[in-house]
Amino acid sequence: MWLNLVVFATATLAYPWVVDGNVIPAWLLRHRTSDSSALDHVDLFYGTEGGGNVFPGATRPFGMAKVGVDVIDPSFGNSYSGYAPGGVVTGISMMHESGTGGAPQYGVVAQLPFTGDFNPHVQTNLSRAHSDSAKVGYYAVNTTNGVDVEFSAGERFGILKYNYHDGVDAKVLVNVSHHLTAPQRPWWTQYFVNGSIDATKSGYHGYTTIKGGWGDQKPWTLYFCANFSSAAQSVSSFQGTTVEQNRVSISSTEQDDSFGLVFDFGSRVSEVVSHVGISFISREQACSNINHEQDFNSLVSETQRVWNEEVFDKFEVVSPEPQVVDQFYTNLYGAHLIPSNRTGENPNPGWKPDQVYYDDFFTIWDTFRCLNPLHNIVSRKRGSEIVQALTNIYLNEGWTPDGRSANQNGRTQGGSNSDIVMADAFVKHIPDVDWEQAYAAMKQNAEVQPPYWYDSFAPDASTKQGRGALPDWLQYGYITRNYTRSVSRTMEYAYDDFALSQVAKGLGLSDDHAKYLRRSSQWQNIWNKDAQADGYDYKGFIQPRDADGSFNYEDYDPMSCGGCYWGNDEYEGKPVEYGFAVPHDIAKLIQLVGSSETFAKRIDDLYPLHGKKIADVGNEPSFLTPFLYNFVNEQWKSVELVRYIMQHDFHFGVKSLPGNSDGGAMQAWVIFSLIGIYPIAGTTTYLIASPFVNHLKLHLENGAVFEVSASGLSSDNIYVQSLKINGEKWNKNWVDHDTLFGPNGGSMEFVLGSSQVVWDTGSVPPSFGHIN
Repeated sequence: MWLNLVVFATATLAYPWVVDGNVIPAWLLRHRTSDSSALDHVDLFYGTEGGGNVFPGATRPFGMAKVGVDVIDPSFGNSYSGYAPGGVVTGISMMHESGTGGAPQYGVVAQLPFTGDFNPHVQTNLSRAHSDSAKVGYYAVNTTNGVDVEFSAGERFGILKYNYHDGVDAKVLVNVSHHLTAPQRPWWTQYFVNGSIDATKSGYHGYTTIKGGWGDQKPWTLYFCANFSSAAQSVSSFQGTTVEQNRVSISSTEQDDSFGLVFDFGSRVSEVVSHVGISFISREQACSNINHEQDFNSLVSETQRVWNEEVFDKFEVVSPEPQVVDQFYTNLYGAHLIPSNRTGENPNPGWKPDQVYYDDFFTIWDTFRCLNPLHNIVSRKRGSEIVQALTNIYLNEGWTPDGRSANQNGRTQGGSNSDIVMADAFVKHIPDVDWEQAYAAMKQNAEVQPPYWYDSFAPDASTKQGRGALPDWLQYGYITRNYTRSVSRTMEYAYDDFALSQVAKGLGLSDDHAKYLRRSSQWQNIWNKDAQADGYDYKGFIQPRDADGSFNYEDYDPMSCGGCYWGNDEYEGKPVEYGFAVPHDIAKLIQLVGSSETFAKRIDDLYPLHGKKIADVGNEPSFLTPFLYNFVNEQWKSVELVRYIMQHDFHFGVKSLPGNSDGGAMQAWVIFSLIGIYPIAGTTTYLIASPFVNHLKLHLENGAVFEVSASGLSSDNIYVQSLKINGEKWNKNWVDHDTLFGPNGGSMEFVLGSSQVVWDTGSVPPSFGHIN
C-alpha cells in the first residue's frame, strides 16, 4: 500500500498533496504529522566524524552561543568542533565553529562538573558511560564519574544542568583558560593570554583573552557571567598545581596558564543548574544576555520552536524513503549553523550596537557557491543581514572578509569571493541593503591591494583580506608564479570581477560594467591550447604562466595540484577541475575545448562513473561541475552523475560527508541536489537535474510557495521525461530565479522514467561573460 510508505515532515499543510496521482487525505496528513515532525528527522551527529567536523551541540540558527563538549581523544586528532566520539570530556564550553578545517577555534568559557577531591596535578575530565545523545536544542552526556550532563542554548547564553548520583560530592570546575587546541597543527593552535574571574557562592563573572588559531588572530576577549541554582558550600581557586581554599577571585597573565575556581555544593545537592551568558563587549552585557527567569525545559522547547519557525516549518517534504527525509532535514539544519549573528557584539572601534554584524565566516571561499544562494531562497532576511554585515565590516574595518572569526579578518584562500555573495544577493533582489556602499566594498577588493600581512604558508602577499595578487592581475591579466596559488587565483579573480560587472550593470554604471566584464574573461589568458595530460587524447588546459607570457611547464600536470595548498599553483583543486570554474563563461570554455562532445567527455573523465576519480566533490571547486552537462543539452548525464555522487560520496550517519562540512557548504550542496536544481552563484540561473523527493513545498518569506513534484520517481526512474514549470511545458534545462522564487512563487512538475530522454531541446543556459 503506497500510503504506508509515505514519510514526510511538516508543520503546516495548507495545500492538497498528490503522490503518483493519489491525493493524500488531509486526515492522514494530520495524523502522520503528529507522529513525525521535522525535529525527529535531524541527526545532530551527522558528519561529525570522518573529517566532516560538524558541531553536534546545542545552538540556534546562526546563534552566537554554541554550547558543546570539548574532548581530548588522541586517536581522533584535532577536535575541530570540540567534539570527538571517544576520549574524555574536559569541558562544556560556550562557543564553537562547525565543519571547519585549518585548526580548531574557540572552545572558551567552560564548566566541568565532577565529584570527589580536586587534584590540580591531574586534569579533571569526564568519561562517558556510553555515546552522547542529542536532539535539536538539547545535548546529554552520561558519565561514569557520578554525574550526568544536559545542556541547551539560547542566542547568547546557555543553561547547563548537572545531575549528581546519590551521595556524591557535587562540584563544578570553572577553568578560565580553557580553549581548543590543535595538537596535530601546533603552528595554528590557540593560546590563552590572560583572564580574570570573580565569584560569590551563587555565581561568577570575568573574562578570558585568547590569541592564535587558523586565522592567526590577535588577542581577543570574551566576557562571561554565570549563576547557579544553589549556593555552593565553598569556593576554592586553583592556578597550575596550587590550590587556595575560600578564594573567590583570581586572575592570570601567564600564557596557557591553567587557572580558575572550584565550586563545592556538597553531598546533599543532587542537581545543579547554571545559566551562562557571553559577550564580546562587557561583563554587564554578558549578564544581560541571559534570560535568568528561563528554566531548562522551557529553553529546550523555545530553541526547538525557533528552529521550526525559522527553518523547518518553511518546508513540507514527502518521500517513500525515510532516509531521504532524514537527509533533507539533517542537511538543512547543518546549513544554518554559521556564520554567527553578533549584532551588537562587535568590540572593534567605531562599531555601533545597531549595526548588523555577523562573524564566523569560515570561510566564504567555501560558502559562496551554494550555501549563500540557499539562504537567499530560504531566508532572504538572513541573506540580507549577511550582506549588510559584510558591508559594515568594510565600512568600519576597511575590507570585507573571506575568512573571519573572533571579530577579525583572515585568511583569504583565493579571491575576494564576498563579491560573489553580494552579487548573488543583488541579482536576486535581496532587500534592505545599501547597494552603493556594498558596491564600494566590492570595488575596494577589485582595485586596491591589501596591506601586507605575513603568512608563513604564503609569504608572497597578504592572505588576510582582499586580493593579495592584485598587481599581477592588473598588469598582466593573470597571476604569475611570483604569487602562490597563481592558477586558482586567476580563475577566482575572473569570477569575482564578473560579480562586480553584474552589480555595476544593475546600478547603471555602464563603464564599470564593461570594464569588469572584460576583466572577467582574463582567465582565458592562462589557457594553453597545447597543454596535454598523459593518457588523454585532447589538448588545452589552464596552466601557470610567466610574466613574459610563456607558459611555465615546471612540475606541471593538469591532473595534479601537488600539495593543493597555500604554496601550490592551485588551492584544493587540480588544474583540470579549475578549468570548469568559470560558470559565467561556459560558452567560451566549450569553444576552447573544441566541441560540445569534447566538453562532455572531459566531465566524464573526472569521475569514476565514466572515467577515473580525479574531481573531488569534497572540495568546493568541483561543486558545480556535475551539472555542467546541461550546457551541451545532455541533462540526463547531469542527473546520472549527481545520483552517482550522492550514492558514493554522501552517506548517512557520523561519516556522511566527503570532506569538511565547511560551515554548511556540503549540506547546501546536498539540499540543492535533493530538490533537483543547482544555482550558478552571482546569477539568476539554476541548472535543472531531477529531484530525490516525491513532493516538496517551500513557503517563501513573501508568502508565496515554491513547489516540486516528481511523478514516477523510483530508484530506476530518475531521468526527466518531461517538465512543466508554473503549469507550462518547459524544454530548457535551466530556469531563472524569479520564475521560481519571485513574488508569485513557482512550481516544477517532473515526470520521471527509466529512459535517457533528450527533453531539453530549448536554449542552453546563458553564458554572461563570453566576449568575442
